[in-house]
Amino acid sequence: MSDYQDYGRHEFKYVLPLSARDELLAIIGDNAMPDQHASAREDGLVGYYNHSIYLDTEDLLDYHERLSVRRVRNRLRVRSYGKPGERAPVFLENKRKIDEWVVKQRVRVCDADTWAAHPHDRPWVDFASGVNGGGRYAAAHFLRLVENGRVPVSMVRYFREVYLDGRGDGYGKVRLTIDREIFAKVRPDGRDLYAAPDVELIPRDWMVMELKFCGDRPAWMRAICRELGLRAHPVPKFGLSIARGVRAGHGRDQEALLPRPIRQTGWAA
Repeated sequence: MSDYQDYGRHEFKYVLPLSARDELLAIIGDNAMPDQHASAREDGLVGYYNHSIYLDTEDLLDYHERLSVRRVRNRLRVRSYGKPGERAPVFLENKRKIDEWVVKQRVRVCDADTWAAHPHDRPWVDFASGVNGGGRYAAAHFLRLVENGRVPVSMVRYFREVYLDGRGDGYGKVRLTIDREIFAKVRPDGRDLYAAPDVELIPRDWMVMELKFCGDRPAWMRAICRELGLRAHPVPKFGLSIARGVRAGHGRDQEALLPRPIRQTGWAA
């Protein structure tokens, strides 16, 4: 099992109503194509479910760093995809953000069924300790960070569509994603990647579009923002899972973390 380490890329997020999806795809045209590894669900949408268990200290150190808009931030998470029974891969990830520049390091440790069957409530300890070969550094680094008093604080689930620019430098380096149905589960069992979520993070009739690229932004991405009149807004799924779940009584948290276009609708008032 090997490390996944990239040199970073730009990531810009935008929130817009789901009703704008068809216009968005029309602007993309044939500049980007759906990810060939995605699959269709019953309603015809092509993509995959994304499940992430986020870890933080009991006093939410990482969360409060996000609230204070610290320039360099780590996000420690256990991530998998798909649905129960599909034996999807499980990754230990550290997502480091430096403003809008993102570097991810991750290591694949097992499949989702094996993870769920682990007898202890901190399975990352055994799985990370058991990584050999090229993945040892990523696993050891994750373990050093997570063992500094960090525990599962939320699980975030959403459905993602992925569109790839085939002319980009390397598979998936230039991509557009659309996230919808974004929900969270507060204080999940660390083994339950598919816990039933019960906290809505953004309105169901809204979506999060993300533009990811290295170097210059492609012309077709610039066209999307120009023609739809979009401005980038932070959409911290981890932060919102805490603000709307663990700290639901702290209204100022939501005010600080909800993207302005959604705040202006009065949705969380």
